[in-house]
Amino acid sequence: MSQSPPRHLAPLFPPSAPSVPLIRVVVVDDHEMILQSVERLLAADPKITIVGTALTAADGMEAVGQTSPDVLVIDYHLPDMDAPEVIKLLKVSHPDVKIVTFSGADRPGSLYESMQAGSSAWVRKTRAIQELRDAIVCVAAGLPYLNDEIEAQPRLDQLALYYQPVVSLDDGLIVGFEALVRWQHPQQGLLHPAAFLPHAERTGFVEDIDRWVRQQAIAQLAVWQQRFPSNPALWMGVNVSTSSLLKPDLLASTEQFIAESGVQPRDVVIEIKESALINSAEDTIDLLNRVHSIGVRLALEDYGSSFSAMSYVHRHAFDCLKIERSFTTDLPRALGTAWLIAGIAEVTRSMNAMCIAEGLENMEQVDALRESGVTLGQGFLFSPPASVEECHELLRNSSLLPTSTLTLPVNESAHLVKP
Repeated sequence: MSQSPPRHLAPLFPPSAPSVPLIRVVVVDDHEMILQSVERLLAADPKITIVGTALTAADGMEAVGQTSPDVLVIDYHLPDMDAPEVIKLLKVSHPDVKIVTFSGADRPGSLYESMQAGSSAWVRKTRAIQELRDAIVCVAAGLPYLNDEIEAQPRLDQLALYYQPVVSLDDGLIVGFEALVRWQHPQQGLLHPAAFLPHAERTGFVEDIDRWVRQQAIAQLAVWQQRFPSNPALWMGVNVSTSSLLKPDLLASTEQFIAESGVQPRDVVIEIKESALINSAEDTIDLLNRVHSIGVRLALEDYGSSFSAMSYVHRHAFDCLKIERSFTTDLPRALGTAWLIAGIAEVTRSMNAMCIAEGLENMEQVDALRESGVTLGQGFLFSPPASVEECHELLRNSSLLPTSTLTLPVNESAHLVKP
């Protein structure tokens, strides 16, 4: 007679573990082979089930309506609609569906446009399929998903502005400032623009950075004009990227920030690099003319860095030419450079415009520039880019021209951060 097994022994067939709900996914891609490949590879993940596929955005939205998936995976560029348009529509009709955008092309602005529209994650098709799986699992659970590209971008609340003074070479008085953006990285500290602006330009996020810089810098100018009155009033230069030159918001937002601050339009100087104007479209020229028409002044940076510089001066109503620092570096040794600078100074006088020499580091350069007819300068000789508090100290000085008794009140660490 058989006996029952002891009660303390585990059963031969233990009850099955509680099942984990599958993540229901709809995939949309206009390339059928890619669609099938993604479907097959995702289906290999036990946590994911494909409940629908489509080759167009319209069919994809219909599939979402029929299946109510947890996650929609959508190619950025589709023949009937780009992903951001689809995302905005789905966020209205199906707000609970999380969205993962993926793209095979390095299309400028695609990452940022998708995230701004409401995508929860961004993955490149060229990455390993595991990255797409990880993105789907994270967003389905309501967790943030960050890849290297997204982590390479600052948040707006991590940005900081430093200001470099523009100084009269006659008396050393500050006449204006250039606003320069930095990223206060939570782990790496204060980062130079070269560490993040090129990526921000590729993603389109640079337009939001430009807008933030204009707003903060114009508001700061209003504070300084009230606290440190002068005649003429202090002015503020703000840099504008190539991307922003293509967007009408440049005019609308600048008008808005000027109205909110109460400063005069002529005290705001939009600074544009020569490289941004190469092959510029008529729309860009028209936008710059409209910005200039409201009284805002325009400055051409790095003047002289290309042979087409003079054509830009004639096509656009520039109020300021900033001489590229490679020219001032040669002073006072290179006589030919001095003659060239004298010619630029003469051009600006004929235009009734300002001429600013960048990159000044010693008084020999200042003396050579004075002889060439240049009256304004900017560089480490006077001050590196400085914080607001450090600028207050600079503005209290009667002159920033170096003397045996004058010490600039800018901490040593600021000298490590070049514009």
